[in-house]
Amino acid sequence: MASLWMGDIDESMNDTFITQAFQTMGESVRSVKIIRNRFTGALAGYCFVEFSSQETASRCLMNINGKVIAGTNPPKRFKLKHALYTKPVDPSPPVRDPAAEYMQAFNYYTQQFQQMLSNWKYDPKSNAYSYQQYGYTANTWQAPEEISEEALEDPIPQLDVDEANNEFMAQSEELYDALIDCQYQPLDTVTSKVVPEA
Repeated sequence: MASLWMGDIDESMNDTFITQAFQTMGESVRSVKIIRNRFTGALAGYCFVEFSSQETASRCLMNINGKVIAGTNPPKRFKLKHALYTKPVDPSPPVRDPAAEYMQAFNYYTQQFQQMLSNWKYDPKSNAYSYQQYGYTANTWQAPEEISEEALEDPIPQLDVDEANNEFMAQSEELYDALIDCQYQPLDTVTSKVVPEA
């Protein structure tokens, strides 16, 4: 199959019109693909005309290019070039392979698990396993420090909740009074004078 690029297309020309224009010149067309902007739908001004053989396309380029297109007002001329790229037709969509996708995911998570598992170390001093954090090496690996009984005691053993609440409320009232005192008092009118505080 061979294609030609045809330019200078306007809205009055559809694929049937272009096919008939080639037929009036004695050439048969297999298909016409008019190109439009995929976002706006506006006509791009060109199309691709597909022929049954390369010889037919070359003959059209030699004999028809530059001739007046029948049925156009104002008259337009055939503007043809070789199509530089034609996308091959793929008759079937790609087939999904669920088994391959499963194996790919399985291999990925197996690798992640093995990396994470390698960070767990056994410490014979504490007789326990612990997780080596990011950035640590075997040389910097340390056993967890022993915590004394005194450090675990409650830092404030005797707390009077009522007294703490009263102190908080007194501080809150002082803050509220200070905020109210620093506000400007509203004026009677817009033209009233502001009296500075003494």
